[in-house]
Amino acid sequence: MTRPLAASQRFVDEMPDDLAVRVTPVFSPLLRIEPVDHTPRLAPDAAAIFTSSNGVRYAPDGAGRTAYCVGARTTAQASAHGWAAQMAGQDADALVAQISGHPPDHQLIHIRGRHTRGHIAGRLSKAGHTVTDAIVYDQVPQPLNKVAQDVLIAGDATIVPLFSPRTAMEFVKQAPRTTCLHVIALSAAVAKAAHPLDVQSVADRPDADAMYDAIRWAISSG
Repeated sequence: MTRPLAASQRFVDEMPDDLAVRVTPVFSPLLRIEPVDHTPRLAPDAAAIFTSSNGVRYAPDGAGRTAYCVGARTTAQASAHGWAAQMAGQDADALVAQISGHPPDHQLIHIRGRHTRGHIAGRLSKAGHTVTDAIVYDQVPQPLNKVAQDVLIAGDATIVPLFSPRTAMEFVKQAPRTTCLHVIALSAAVAKAAHPLDVQSVADRPDADAMYDAIRWAISSG
């Protein structure tokens, strides 16, 4: 498990029982989430865009403002933090398409991490919306720990689920070997970032349930 620790632990904790008894998780986060020393000031009529739960975590309280969110988990977390949250798709492309289809009626602010690949603000600006970025956290690279390195070197049936393009790129840089691995990508963008690794499967949808299905398939095909 190479994603940030809290997300990795949640993914394992929520793993269906039929998978949990068949895998031994190894945690080696390749990114550490750190808040930045800046909290954005939001106008009363501003609407937020959240593409990750960490954006919600380090954002101001919603105070009833509108929030457009990627994914059900981020939407639920935004609602819990006082936002009038609505899910706008499972990925950045779906979010941009949904918001672009509506006339702009308020300022949008994308509350995000330092590193992002969706170009959401720029794409929505071209569609006529007023959009700004607010960086509230950083994703700091971490080394692959010795336990994970040893498992990757010795293991002949190692499953590596990759959840983000940046994590995929870090794993490619650090993996001690690239054979005997079953690499699963959350999306086509993640699979592309994992090049030149051989990605055996891409999740049908960019969500946890689809990743569980892909892990189940990896076990049965191994």
